[in-house]
Amino acid sequence: MAARRVPLVLLACGSFNPITNQHMRLFELARDHMHSTGQYQVVGGIVSPVSDSYGKQGLVLAKHRVAMAELALQSSNWVTVDEWESQQPDWTETVVTMRYHYGRILKEYERSVGMHNNSNPSPQLKLLCGADFLDTFKIPGLWRDDHVEELVGHFGLVCVSRGELQPERAVHESDLLSYHRHNIFHVREWVKNETSATEVRRALRRGLSVKYLLPDSVIEYIHRHNLYTEDSEMRNKSAVLRPLVKQAQEPVKSLDD
Repeated sequence: MAARRVPLVLLACGSFNPITNQHMRLFELARDHMHSTGQYQVVGGIVSPVSDSYGKQGLVLAKHRVAMAELALQSSNWVTVDEWESQQPDWTETVVTMRYHYGRILKEYERSVGMHNNSNPSPQLKLLCGADFLDTFKIPGLWRDDHVEELVGHFGLVCVSRGELQPERAVHESDLLSYHRHNIFHVREWVKNETSATEVRRALRRGLSVKYLLPDSVIEYIHRHNLYTEDSEMRNKSAVLRPLVKQAQEPVKSLDD
């Protein structure tokens, strides 16, 4: 008898400033890949926009980023937007966001199972990211080692290749990532799409078309609320990213140390 597949939820954290077609494409690529392993059944996807306190230059208000993500995902029957992270008064570490969602997923699972004996595997949650995400682990002061350990060891990553980036090299060059390489899934995107939210914002500031890079509903929302102007790009210009400030409050080692 074939083993039952593990129910899997994919979580994507980020600015989504704004959400693009490529962001949504990551979910489809990751689902296909995880199904192809024969071990997992993807049962849901979550988009979790970062809070306003992140401090990134040009970051528009969370209420707009959440609204745009909701519009973009109206066509999806399995990926949803969650506001919890975006509503936090301070920037939330990725691991903390993972813990929150995993706790909620487990509660729903236990409620559905009830008191019945159940031999089905418990659901899992993995972080969905682009290959460039792995390189952030090398930035001194950005990540706590225990958070990286929990993220890749307990939860796991599904990394989709972007352009010429090679996530395998980032894993090879880190002892910690290499140790947990069995829990880091590499997804190759053969139909290359280099859509960048940064370039989208630049085009919008210059009055250029972004049609087919974003859903029409998102483009209409941006124009209706006059988002991504020269003024909005100056937001947080002199600010230091909140992760760097927050992590500096306690000693942190780079994974290369």
